[in-house]
Amino acid sequence: MSIHDYATHGDCDRLRGELQKGVPVDARDEQDRTPLACAACSPEADEEMLRLLIASGADVNAEVEESKHTPFSLAACSGSLSKTKYLADAGANANFAAPHGYTPLIHVIYALHSNENLVRVVDLLARNGATLDCETDYGESPLSVALRLDRFDAVSYLLDAGADPSPLHWSAMHKAIALGTCEDVQRLVHGRQGLDARDRFDRTPWLLAACVGDLSKAKLLQSLGEDLNGRDRMGDTALTICSAKGNTNMVRWLVEHGADIEAVNDFGHSALMLAAQAGGADCVRFLLESGAVANGTSQCDETAISLAANEAVARLLIEAGADFGDIGTELKRMIIGLTDGAALRSHQSEYLAGRDRRFGKSNPEVMNVPFWSDMVRAGVSAYQARSQFNDTDRLTKPVWCFSRFGMSFTELPDGRFVQIGGEHEDSYDPDFCIYNDVVIHDRSGRFEIMGYPEHVFPPTDFHSATFVDGCIYIIGRLGYHGTRAFGSTPVFRLNCLTWKIEPIKTRGNNPGWIFKHKAWSDSVSNLFISGGTICRELNGNEQNDENEARFRLDLNDMQWTRL
Repeated sequence: MSIHDYATHGDCDRLRGELQKGVPVDARDEQDRTPLACAACSPEADEEMLRLLIASGADVNAEVEESKHTPFSLAACSGSLSKTKYLADAGANANFAAPHGYTPLIHVIYALHSNENLVRVVDLLARNGATLDCETDYGESPLSVALRLDRFDAVSYLLDAGADPSPLHWSAMHKAIALGTCEDVQRLVHGRQGLDARDRFDRTPWLLAACVGDLSKAKLLQSLGEDLNGRDRMGDTALTICSAKGNTNMVRWLVEHGADIEAVNDFGHSALMLAAQAGGADCVRFLLESGAVANGTSQCDETAISLAANEAVARLLIEAGADFGDIGTELKRMIIGLTDGAALRSHQSEYLAGRDRRFGKSNPEVMNVPFWSDMVRAGVSAYQARSQFNDTDRLTKPVWCFSRFGMSFTELPDGRFVQIGGEHEDSYDPDFCIYNDVVIHDRSGRFEIMGYPEHVFPPTDFHSATFVDGCIYIIGRLGYHGTRAFGSTPVFRLNCLTWKIEPIKTRGNNPGWIFKHKAWSDSVSNLFISGGTICRELNGNEQNDENEARFRLDLNDMQWTRL
């Protein structure tokens, strides 16, 4: 372990030993951090570590992360009041300007916008000389950032502390909505005067009431003839705003009074998608019961279930017809008991022994490769592994990786989960690789990796994997260029007792070389395919066409039928 690791973990004795060996107190790691910067933002290190480093000559104002931060701004952004104060007392510059003019105060509002300690940290920075009216090259100020992130308590603090209110572009009605009482709003009502005013982010008092989440103020403005479906600069309506905040009471009131439940913002996000992303199960349940479409897609092909923040929300969406395999990577890892982005624990020798992909020798072979298991546990990229083990010059072979796209995720009746194949990155990446392994997880973080001979089960990505009667049927794939058999649909069966894979010979009107499709079963006899992309050959060239048909595979006689 390095001096940076000891600083991160708060191990003063071992860090002192590194200093005694002559390791520079301001040595830089691969993230351009000094040991003081590592300790400043680590929850495992306390003021004792800061004291040791500063007493040993650490630069309290060292510019780290390629000048984006200092130890002071990292401590503040971590939310630690004690470490932030200690560094301020040690002479830290509260107005260090990162590229484009981002100061610790602006960084803190971004970093802690969902943290209850935000105002206390802002107050600490202000009392230590942080400039309240600073501005970035993009015109952002502490006030405008707090407003954008709907931290009205921070807005109130900054105004009371003397910040210039002009960045808010607020009318008296805006201020009453955000910071006043319903009685304050009532006193300002004179017909519709002031109700069409727009703040910095093109929000009317009506939309600001949705941001604040005050139903009484919203009811008052609605009684004056407000348009329930009015939009702000980003196309958000009151319903999408309240859904993103998980404010079920306001969402219910808006829907009951005629708000458009399928209205989307400029990114294509519906109220249901935003509620799922916020993790509000009650809000998601209400929207689904009110008829919200469960499988809508955003401009970036996101769905409500791919954005779901927790399993409870995902289960509600599955009941409404969403595909369990579409949940996001972070949630998948939470469900199977793994932590995304954890540090690798492998030794150099384990990395060197396990860095290359190899196929199984039997059907299946249990792959007891310590480095592979570490990569599954940590979920880091091949690039991160190369960097940690100083292997950045060897780019002729991909490093084995579990950070993948196009990997299926199937739940078994006994509560285990199975992930199959997938690819790392894309063909431009030196670590690009399509895998053919199977990883079986329980919900406690334990797992087993199965390997297969390439001729038994070829590298498979963007396939479907459907559990039926003790087996998982693996259908379709993208595969490597040059390996695609146009006009045929690859089908494999994975036995969930023995984990043996066998190819299945089918007949009939199959979908062709299909990938990124959906599959489901209505019984032990039928499996259905829809959507996705079909790869065809046209005049010697590959052509990808959207699949607009549905297909049924009869599992009794393996006959395909186009429906």
